[in-house]
Amino acid sequence: MKYRKFVCKNDTEAECFQKMLFGDIGGRREIVGRVKEGSICSLYNLDADTLFGPFEARSSGQMNIKPEAWGGRFPAQVKIGCRAKSVFSNASKVFDFLQKVTLELTGEQGKKIFDRVEAIRPTIPTNLKEEIQRLDEEIHLLAHRIEKVRSSTKMHSADRKVEIDRLKGELYSKMKDFVWWCRCRPSESFIQLIFTSAQA
Repeated sequence: MKYRKFVCKNDTEAECFQKMLFGDIGGRREIVGRVKEGSICSLYNLDADTLFGPFEARSSGQMNIKPEAWGGRFPAQVKIGCRAKSVFSNASKVFDFLQKVTLELTGEQGKKIFDRVEAIRPTIPTNLKEEIQRLDEEIHLLAHRIEKVRSSTKMHSADRKVEIDRLKGELYSKMKDFVWWCRCRPSESFIQLIFTSAQA
């Protein structure tokens, strides 16, 4: 089993989930290219010391799957998907190797993370789970609306741009709410969130 760890920061995290896409700089295209469909991936936020996972690669590593993502800064990309996700806060204290390695984790390191995910299944308060599910659905609906407006031929180009900007603002606001709910129990070493993800 191949385990991969992508990284992000606070200013790029939301877009990873919005686009269901992980990326890296162009100079690492060969390393990212070794990611194959079905590989198990995680996402580590360097600023927040938070680890998200597991995710399944839905594509091999390629250049510019979505060229506009992150303003073109991270063109070596992999599509990802998930149905269940764990969020580890203070992750480098639990997994001391996170800040020492880059994309490729050893089998032992990957199992150390994801065996723990499987072994521990905390109870999620019903209101927390329902709120996260609601936000997840709203985020995906907004993403669909943005794409619908973007491809519309019935709107004037200026009106289309204004509407897309409005929807993007609403989307980013929902994404911030989503991340806040994911982190609303910071005293725990990790939070496991289980939800059915409506695929965009």
